[in-house]
Amino acid sequence: MTYGTEHTVIGRQAECRRLADSVEACRRAGGSALLLTGDPGIGKTALMRHASRLAHDFHTICADGVRAEETLAYGAVQRMVRPLDADLRRLPPISREAVERVLLGRSPPPRERLLVADALLGLLARAGGRRPVLISVDDLHWVDAESRYILGFVARRISTARVLILAGTDGEASALMPGVPVLHLAGMSDVDCLRLVAECQPSPVALAVRESLVHTAGGNPLVLLELLHTLTPAQLSQPAQLPDPLPLVPRLIHIRLTRFRRLPGDCRRLLLLLATEPLLNPFSLLRMAGRAGIDPAALKSAEEAGLVTLSATTVSFRHADLRRAIYHGAHLAERHWAHALLARAFADTDDDRRCWHEAALLSETNAELADELERHATRARRGGEPARAAALMERSAQLTGEEGHRGRRLATAADYSRLAGRLRHAARLLERATRLVGADQTSLRGHMAYLQGLISLHQTTAADAYDTLLAAAGVLAADNPSLAVKSLAAAGEAGLHAGNAALPVQAGRRALALLEHAREQDQGEIRFAGDFLLGVADSFQGRLPAAVARLRGGPDGGGVDRERPDAATEVKDPLLLACASHGALFAADDTRARALASRAVALARTAGDTPTMVHAMQYLAYSECWLSGPDAATLIATEALRLARETGQLNCARNLMGMLMLTAGLAGDAKACEQYTDRVVDEAAAHGAGLASALGLWGLAQLDLASGDWAEAATKLHRLARTRLGHPGIALEAVPTYVEAAVRAGERPRAERAAANFNRWAEAIGRGWPAALAARCRALLEADDAETHFRHALRLHRTADRELERARTALLYGEYLNRERRRGDARVQLREAAEVFRRHRARLWLDRTRAELRAGGDDWRDPDTAESDIPDLGIAARTLTSRQRQIVWLVATGATNKEVAARLYLSPRTIDYHLRRIFERLSMTSRADLIRRFTTGTGCGE
Repeated sequence: MTYGTEHTVIGRQAECRRLADSVEACRRAGGSALLLTGDPGIGKTALMRHASRLAHDFHTICADGVRAEETLAYGAVQRMVRPLDADLRRLPPISREAVERVLLGRSPPPRERLLVADALLGLLARAGGRRPVLISVDDLHWVDAESRYILGFVARRISTARVLILAGTDGEASALMPGVPVLHLAGMSDVDCLRLVAECQPSPVALAVRESLVHTAGGNPLVLLELLHTLTPAQLSQPAQLPDPLPLVPRLIHIRLTRFRRLPGDCRRLLLLLATEPLLNPFSLLRMAGRAGIDPAALKSAEEAGLVTLSATTVSFRHADLRRAIYHGAHLAERHWAHALLARAFADTDDDRRCWHEAALLSETNAELADELERHATRARRGGEPARAAALMERSAQLTGEEGHRGRRLATAADYSRLAGRLRHAARLLERATRLVGADQTSLRGHMAYLQGLISLHQTTAADAYDTLLAAAGVLAADNPSLAVKSLAAAGEAGLHAGNAALPVQAGRRALALLEHAREQDQGEIRFAGDFLLGVADSFQGRLPAAVARLRGGPDGGGVDRERPDAATEVKDPLLLACASHGALFAADDTRARALASRAVALARTAGDTPTMVHAMQYLAYSECWLSGPDAATLIATEALRLARETGQLNCARNLMGMLMLTAGLAGDAKACEQYTDRVVDEAAAHGAGLASALGLWGLAQLDLASGDWAEAATKLHRLARTRLGHPGIALEAVPTYVEAAVRAGERPRAERAAANFNRWAEAIGRGWPAALAARCRALLEADDAETHFRHALRLHRTADRELERARTALLYGEYLNRERRRGDARVQLREAAEVFRRHRARLWLDRTRAELRAGGDDWRDPDTAESDIPDLGIAARTLTSRQRQIVWLVATGATNKEVAARLYLSPRTIDYHLRRIFERLSMTSRADLIRRFTTGTGCGE
């Protein structure tokens, strides 16, 4: 499998370097062997061809495995020996005769196998003396066993010859060529996959389609290219046309089905049963085998072939696409046999799965079975199995004759498919249902419009999703005001994601009209959703105290529902809780945002509602970033991103990539941050994904700021603040970062205007970190009274969240004190900042703080890395503990007990205690003895 252009390999930098090193070592008379392993299509062939180009001056011998010659003994050895037969006469007669028999196609007896191996080793050594030799063996798993043995024998003995052996295999390396170094190829990175799409696909590929293909490929270039070649230009350019599920990859499936077709007949029939009913456990599968007259031991062949994994409780296909390939590749009569057998077996045990397999045997409508399927679907939905419920309900609709009834079931199947994360399939089911549901069914049509809006929220641009959800609210307003307000809440959130402050204001006005006419029984969730919408609208219209009161909820916050401690406790809709979590961020209430998002995630997970769970995880990751640190947020965002891509939630995926850029920026991880830059900052902004773009820009600006590139940081943050390119809430929270960058970049007027806006918001919040950061901004802008403002900011930080921001304030204050030549005071602030940055692994910020400490004469060291900095103190010190070795080294370099205590965050009394123990263990009597013994260059080897 090749990928990239004719003479380049996309990505694989580490692997290419290793191959280049092996080639260069071989030129210098250092032979070696390397076995490349990985899934079919992962890129082994491309790398081996790349190695051949690097070794253009080598004598290259190819002996690739061929399936047709798998049983031809010594077949690959023949192909390796023939180019070297000029040196045959120089071999010992007994070895030459054994090799000649191989060349004539007469297999030597087993006792002569070592003679052949030794002869090939000698031939290669002689050839390498004249010119380096490259032996290339792709598809090693198709090479005959005798040749594999001989190739392994040679590979383990060529270290002194100018011979390089490269082999590639899909099989188990230890079994095919034991003792040979292995280079296992994992999947390509997303960035490299996107580059592969750009270079190899001439027709346009829509963003949503591209993300779906890259995720499905899982880093396998063969899968990605096959999908690009299989799909039509219309399917590639229009996400709505993309099949769900995506088609099977022909070449990869051919490889896997080849192994399946070589299995015994009984084994193939057992695998067909498993493909037809994948929820079978080993006991049930073996019971089915008994009913079919199949020996249960037949399954062992499939396990040995690597097609299934078997344990005491589960049996499953090793690759999910193999199940689909086996089922759809079977003849209609074979599938009919499997369904009939399963239906009879489940009928005997009164298993609900009976009706599914009975339905698969029918080709016409059947009202009784359709009703039964619907009952089972409803039960599965209540049990948190939306995927199974969707399949049952869709099959129920197919067996339903009356159009209106069929349309209702299709709409329900669409809802279940959405919950299961099959959003494209849900949209198609809704299209089919729309043609069947009559105009008089207003309630159902309204619910369908709401579902279409939710799907749009996850898949289309935020602006389009807003329009769809707003239209759905209009349809629902008369008959279902509760659902109408939920639709408006989702619309308001879409407006925020688009970065357009006017959109949630418009949705808030519509919600206010609904609230005035709401029925008593509808007012709970309606008022809760209304608080979110109206609170956000108030914040954009300058009514900040009212906005904060609504968004905090409950009597403390002054929310609408004053009779309960917090209306959120009675809300059961995870989407509304997610919206409220988003709103809480506008009120600077990270703790409330985390609590609401956590509850939304828990409720959605219990209900099996994956899209809403992912949606809520966006806000959970953001609040955790500030409350628990970037590491915790990265774990949540990474898991959410995986789920978002699995379910086709393009908008959530973009937002989560932006979240990962922010956490990487805070942690100083430039590589992780840049991984998503193109997709988040450039493409997301161009397609109206304001939240993703804002988070990504903020993350990049954090990197610039920590590195001291003030002007670039200010440019990025100024771009973020432009409403239609970012997110209003993020733009506001990033103001203190912008003020710091702008002041240092000489853009004081802009910084003053931004700080004034932030200060008004902080005053409305009235507490917490906004007040502390407002004071920090004043410290940066009012040089004459900077210290007063810094001290005030630090006092406010003590009762606020966002520990990283407290450390940033301490760092800025420490820098100010150093400039004022108050190094002792500066050291206290800088050490406190360093400790926070160390704990959160904010590398660039820690480096900046260290530099400032060194500038003040303080050689502070990170306790986590101090041990690795200690040189070898010799045999005598090996009896000491890690902490004692640290103390010995610091004392030996001239540090006093007080200085040692400060560096290791211990008390001087503890250092005295450790030194006494060190003196006893090393039989010393004084500090001078220790310094003499462990001074660099003396005594270290004692």
